[in-house]
Amino acid sequence: MLKKINVTIFGILFAATQLFASGFQINEHGARAMALGGAFTGLANDPSAVYFNPAGITQLNGTHVMGGVTLIIPKSTFRGPSPSVTEWELEKQIFNPINFYVTHQLSEKLHFGFSVNNPYGLGTKWPSDWVGKYMAVETEIKTFYFNAVAAYEVSKEFSLGFGFTYAYGDVLISRMQNLSPFKAEAEINLEGNGSGAGFNFGLLFKPSKNFSIGAAYKSRVHFNFKGDATASAPKQFNGLLPTGKIEAPLTAPDILSVGIGAKAGENLTFSADFQYTMWSTYDKLEITFKDFIDDETGKPLVSTSVRDYDNSYIGRFGAEYKASDMFSLRAGFLYDKNPVKDERVDPTLPDADRLGFNAGVGIKLADNLSLDLAYLFLRFSERKIENSLESYSGIENSIAPMNGVYNSVAHLFAVNLSVNL
Repeated sequence: MLKKINVTIFGILFAATQLFASGFQINEHGARAMALGGAFTGLANDPSAVYFNPAGITQLNGTHVMGGVTLIIPKSTFRGPSPSVTEWELEKQIFNPINFYVTHQLSEKLHFGFSVNNPYGLGTKWPSDWVGKYMAVETEIKTFYFNAVAAYEVSKEFSLGFGFTYAYGDVLISRMQNLSPFKAEAEINLEGNGSGAGFNFGLLFKPSKNFSIGAAYKSRVHFNFKGDATASAPKQFNGLLPTGKIEAPLTAPDILSVGIGAKAGENLTFSADFQYTMWSTYDKLEITFKDFIDDETGKPLVSTSVRDYDNSYIGRFGAEYKASDMFSLRAGFLYDKNPVKDERVDPTLPDADRLGFNAGVGIKLADNLSLDLAYLFLRFSERKIENSLESYSGIENSIAPMNGVYNSVAHLFAVNLSVNL
């Protein structure tokens, strides 16, 4: 009986993990593109085109190398659970996703490129004694996408690009576990890693020297995470909590982007993008505990939770002004629609619709060397949850909905250095 009680609770423990939701997705993969609000699919005229639109690398003659880092400083609070108005705050963290690009012109029409990015690489960390500790304490995911592309200039107006992606990721999940009906608790940790593969392609059409249209598609990537579940609990609970080897398949979504670039004179350029992310690929989370046999089925325990995400979109706008041969000034704006239904929001990832305000500068240090700097302020909409399907264990082991109010902001700083060889 004791084992069955804890198995049931343990199923709840992992029900809310949202590893690949938009709040953990990183779209900032180059300081210049970031300063333009991420509206780069229709421009794609620096080495970060390997990521944004591989067809764009046909605009780059010779060999180009570009590398950089983005510092992400998020802040979130939760007020509740309702009717309580107690406010809890995420612990301070700084994340530093990298980007690296190489492009090379092999012939007049054929170009190759390679990139390394962290498209998913964030986390949340709440105080160990906060009210939602049985739902989330620490969650972090980091992925590395290695992308090799080739692009061909079909004509002066039209280029095509295609690439193959290998992805690697690791995951950390840490929570407290209420061992109801006993007055005891356990610390639960999951750690694992996995890999997957995907592809991408893009096209770029330039009907005139002042106008361009681009489109790019990144396929979904299926990860099969494998790792270990451990539990720190009073001795009398040894063997009663699911621990040992685990497996969890997760799918990163398909992404389709279309964009335009337009020049208004010699020094002013505008860009706009629409990004559609197919989050409906994340319909459920399923974790198999390979070493823990379910008494009722005689098979390894499987914990399944419905995620049921919606497809979502991002609208992006940017402008660049060439103030002189040495300096370029940039600004941008974005609106990001989140995919998580109200009833599925939880402190693992307090996601919400967001507005982004971008600014940046490009500095030409030498004929073949340039420096790009950018800043992005993300303001998340206040999210009031009144119909949560997730729950927390409160006073005297009671169970109540995790209703309340989430507020979040984030500051992002990016730097890139580019050299033409």
